[in-house]
Amino acid sequence: MARRKIKQFILASLPFLLLLVLWEIIAYFGWIPKWFLPTPVQVLMAGWELIKDGTFEKIIGDSALNVFPPYLLAVVAAVVAGIIIGGNATMRQIFFPFISTLYPIPSLAWLPFIIIVFGFTRESVWVLLFLSSFLKMIYNMVGGVRNVNPIWILVAKNLGLDKIQTIFKVIIPGALPNIITGMRIGFGSIWRSLIGAEMLVSGAGGLGKFIWNAQWSFSFEKVFVGIFTIAIIGLTIETLIFRKLEKITLEKWGAVEMES
Repeated sequence: MARRKIKQFILASLPFLLLLVLWEIIAYFGWIPKWFLPTPVQVLMAGWELIKDGTFEKIIGDSALNVFPPYLLAVVAAVVAGIIIGGNATMRQIFFPFISTLYPIPSLAWLPFIIIVFGFTRESVWVLLFLSSFLKMIYNMVGGVRNVNPIWILVAKNLGLDKIQTIFKVIIPGALPNIITGMRIGFGSIWRSLIGAEMLVSGAGGLGKFIWNAQWSFSFEKVFVGIFTIAIIGLTIETLIFRKLEKITLEKWGAVEMES
């Protein structure tokens, strides 16, 4: 098992190592102007300085405050809406065309209207990110509820469970794989939308504003620090939270993929 994980890590690292070597070669020979493409060492030193002076901690804190409240609210809203719409044909007929109309609209398209109402504030970012995440999750939530075995619901009724008990003991557990998939997709969407929103809403701070300001001051080593931070945080959350949740869920439902 340990050797297999080491092999997987080495193979997964190869593209990044090749890209790093190529980057170093290009920067060393000056094929791209150095003011535009700093060396990996310059980027690393810029990141270290930001950590030392506390700037990095503040940037991450601002982005966390921007992203997690609307995301958690969107998860709750999507689960509740998924149960209501997925469990009732009339509700699907009423709301599904409306949701299908809103779904393809890029979340940032709503930003001018949101700013008119809430101004250049964190609340504007929250509203935008809520819409971005909710609309990406709702399809999975509805699909998960609809895919719950109707026999399980019938058994719950025969056992005397009321509607609330049936939701928490049958429907939500039965739809859990879809719920987790929806949460995963929703976070990917909200994390991408976050950076654009922070760039455009100056009062929100965070990684987006940091990258935007670094760009206009021609501090491209800081731009790269911001880009790598976005990638590392996204990968960390995906690995430590969503993959573990997915694994636990698949094990519970007996759908674990056999290791090769």
